[in-house]
Amino acid sequence: MLLVCLMLLTTGAAMAYQPGSYTATAQGNNGPVEVKVTFDAGQILSVEVVSHSETPTLSDRALADIPAAIVGGQTLSVEAVSGATYTSNAILAAVEDAVRQAGGDAAALKTAQGGAAQAAADEQLTYDVAVVGGGAAGLAAAIEASDAGAKVILLEKLAHLGGNTLISGGLIYATGTDFQKEAGVQDSVDDLVAYWSQRAEGHADEGFLRLVAERSAATIQWLQQEGVQLKGPTPSGLSPVPRMQSTGTGGNGFIAPLAESAAKRGIDVRLETPVTALLTDGNGVVTGVEATAADGHKVTVSARSVVLATGGYDRSEQMKRMFSPSIAGQPSFSSVGNTGDGLRMALELGADSVFHDGAIGLRAVRPTSFADPSNGVVWTPGLVVNARGARFLNEAIDYPVYHTKMMEDGSGYFFLILDGTQSAPGAFDALVSEGYAFQADTLEGLAAKTFMDPATFTAAVARYNELKGQDDADFGKPKALMGGIGEGPYTAVRIVPVSIGTLGGLKVDMDMRVLDTAGQPIGGLFAAGAVANGDFFYRVYPASGTSIQMCFTTGRIAGINAAAE
Repeated sequence: MLLVCLMLLTTGAAMAYQPGSYTATAQGNNGPVEVKVTFDAGQILSVEVVSHSETPTLSDRALADIPAAIVGGQTLSVEAVSGATYTSNAILAAVEDAVRQAGGDAAALKTAQGGAAQAAADEQLTYDVAVVGGGAAGLAAAIEASDAGAKVILLEKLAHLGGNTLISGGLIYATGTDFQKEAGVQDSVDDLVAYWSQRAEGHADEGFLRLVAERSAATIQWLQQEGVQLKGPTPSGLSPVPRMQSTGTGGNGFIAPLAESAAKRGIDVRLETPVTALLTDGNGVVTGVEATAADGHKVTVSARSVVLATGGYDRSEQMKRMFSPSIAGQPSFSSVGNTGDGLRMALELGADSVFHDGAIGLRAVRPTSFADPSNGVVWTPGLVVNARGARFLNEAIDYPVYHTKMMEDGSGYFFLILDGTQSAPGAFDALVSEGYAFQADTLEGLAAKTFMDPATFTAAVARYNELKGQDDADFGKPKALMGGIGEGPYTAVRIVPVSIGTLGGLKVDMDMRVLDTAGQPIGGLFAAGAVANGDFFYRVYPASGTSIQMCFTTGRIAGINAAAE
């Protein structure tokens, strides 16, 4: 007994609990996370996550490591798993609730310190190719470089692979695929290039567009060979041509098979190992990277070639202000790792860049993720008004254009208006209690609660009802979606623009070599995916699945060429 007490005093907090098992829930990234916590009189015996709807792969480490750390250290002072903060905090909050139910001192547990892990010795490693970032582009580059005979290391800053692709809808855009041929779709590389160019308003590099379009079908075949299951095609964006395939299981449908492929090839994958610097020789040629492991020890990698596949930058407010000021201050649903690390390191070496103040944008209710069911309501194509109460767009327009219209309006926040027949009783109670939705029996009452101008708002509703069942003469919404606003009670769901990616980055040639400001390749340095998409996109995203296609294809090209360096 003395030994147990000493252990609790040194690794956690001595506690008194009412023995038994207690359940509690807290809000995670995609919904409630429920835990069951079992206590004896003096300690936490087990923490079990019994139900959740968190994203596979992204949440795996948090679901395993946070409960283990709580029990092992007898503490609630546990650091969130990188890239899975919402999930980590939900588990901690739910366990805190259970501690209180059991009569424990939750405040003391939140300051109790578990045993600290000792850092390993610094490492000096040598590889042919070092890939920085483990999303679509990084995995593709690592696999292709390995298949070309290179010894490869992949360094990922988060606790999981996948980047933005992992939390995507699992969509990919292509032309000339077997899916299209089987469906009898008439399409061509020229048609796809023309569409992408038109959406870029002529500002994209046509050679870059053509490179990806020409290789898009081969990339689909490559993904299938690596175990990715796809179905389709369906239309996406503003083009009626069916070009989009889907995993049907979200972004993990891409990432899980490719992670398995990387493991089978013996690629050295280092998670929670952010790269902090590019190493160069005296002539400016990149010779490797310097990174820091999770326990704090330094990892120095010497490599003949380095591939930057670090994603975008919309998790960095500083970079948004610099390169995409139109989305500065907006919430981001991108991977939390998208802080522009590769972009920063390459620019410090004198790399050239291409920016147009572009972003991939959506809309949301709660600032969690689009997998959060509460955010699903934003796809309702009903009446939407700005902060003043005026209608301002076709509510059924493609989501990137919708995002642009919101920014052009300048209101900052907007309201989806629902009548008494458009939701079940109590459906929005949680959002109302959190301040994300407002309800009233009359339109005037709703205007008062939301601070809209009552005359402007009631006029907008009257005009919308005037167009019920007709062609939308004001904004062009299909008449089948012009349902009107009926009797109350009324709900106004507050929606805001959010970003899910950035458009702009390093300038590369068609071999994915990073170019300097004189237009010359920086020796040993390649880039692929969102970190180098500035010449591919302009300001508005053209179609779902386009970025993932660009990431996989450019990643494959970068990996092959890096291996040949």
